[in-house]
Amino acid sequence: MWSISLDWIVLAVLVFWAVGAYNRIMRLRTACVQAFGALDSYLLQAQGLLGEWAAAQAGQADLAGAHRLAHAAWQQSLAALGAALAGARARPLHAQTMQGLESAHAAQYVAWQALKNLPGAPEDPAWRLRWQQQQAQTGLAADQFNTAVAQYNAAIAQFPARVLAWFFGFRAARPLQPALGGQPADTAA
Repeated sequence: MWSISLDWIVLAVLVFWAVGAYNRIMRLRTACVQAFGALDSYLLQAQGLLGEWAAAQAGQADLAGAHRLAHAAWQQSLAALGAALAGARARPLHAQTMQGLESAHAAQYVAWQALKNLPGAPEDPAWRLRWQQQQAQTGLAADQFNTAVAQYNAAIAQFPARVLAWFFGFRAARPLQPALGGQPADTAA
């Protein structure tokens, strides 16, 4: 009789542990998704600011030759970044999706640098300040996302929670590279 009740006690402890560990992993996953939501908002704001800058440039510069080609490349890179953001919004813990977001962000940044460095590109100190402030906010949001990802990855790597994570198919998330959160201050605008 005593052995039967001891078996039930052990089973109950295992079940309660499994439920607690599962809930902890789910809370950490939710924290990652929420942190990405904030980052997504700042990345969308950055796209809006870049759109304002490009509109100002189009109004001030003659869009012929190199300007037209650079502007078209920048518009394509901005569209690719929008598509990558939509994919990351749907799956912020998927490693390949986040790598695609980083690649699209890097391509958009290179295209923007080419566009802004053309002769005759407008320079607006007020816009430059807004851009730097926005990039600082984006950097903080990226850091918060990376912290949430690190906590989630640590939780699913611990034994015995690792067994539970394997059973439910939880995979390690990919933190973002620091460049996604913002560019160095001397090249930001």
